[in-house]
Amino acid sequence: MASYNHGLSKDGLCYVGEEKLLFGQCGPDKCVHLTEVMEYCADYVMELYTQRGQNRDFLSEKGYAQMVSRASFHINRLPKENEEIVITVREEKPDRIQLMRSYDFKTKAGEQLITAKSLWVIVNPQTRDVVMPDKFEFLAKSELQTELEKKPGKIRIPEQLEALGEQKILYSHIDGNGHLTNAKYINFALDFLPENFQSKQLKDFRLNFCKEIRKGEIMKIFGAFDAEQNRFVVVGKKDEDGNLISSFECELFY
Repeated sequence: MASYNHGLSKDGLCYVGEEKLLFGQCGPDKCVHLTEVMEYCADYVMELYTQRGQNRDFLSEKGYAQMVSRASFHINRLPKENEEIVITVREEKPDRIQLMRSYDFKTKAGEQLITAKSLWVIVNPQTRDVVMPDKFEFLAKSELQTELEKKPGKIRIPEQLEALGEQKILYSHIDGNGHLTNAKYINFALDFLPENFQSKQLKDFRLNFCKEIRKGEIMKIFGAFDAEQNRFVVVGKKDEDGNLISSFECELFY
């Protein structure tokens, strides 16, 4: 990725950067892959903390790790190869036990491309016990609450799901927290869709991250199309003690 100007707002609640999208970040239609969009969102959150002197290693030493739990994206238009864009991440008011972040992807001329929100939990990196926001000493004091039509909430899963395939979790899928990196989940959702849906224009998509999955485990992918809502639901499950439990849930609106 080609990076230009970046900066932290004076109140420390917002981080803005300029990026140029390159060939390797885009698909056959020359539009940016959704996994790249999600990687930008995660990386900008980490950079927001780094710029405040609280990078991932610092937080880990203090007994904290950040894990995304839900995300929601609205797409006006996907940016294309060689397009220069401006990305903004903002801290928002926590939603009960979770931290809320909002994102904007715009052209340098100000055209709104993508808006998104994500919910994150603070956990102890060793025990994975959840840390309440009021116990997180580096909590950003934000009262901002922006609106998004499809909030990062619970996804309604159809009763009948069709088996779409399975994916072994490999070394290249794993991040610094030792599990499947969150940006890869959207790849699993899209890669196992019927081909006619893979090239369709998406309007919105939501992801729920349910259970960590690690190197060597098998993700079984299931899905169903809801014609009434014009949405495709994809669920990735893993075997745990003989039971299939959800690792992620995704819904894609067309």
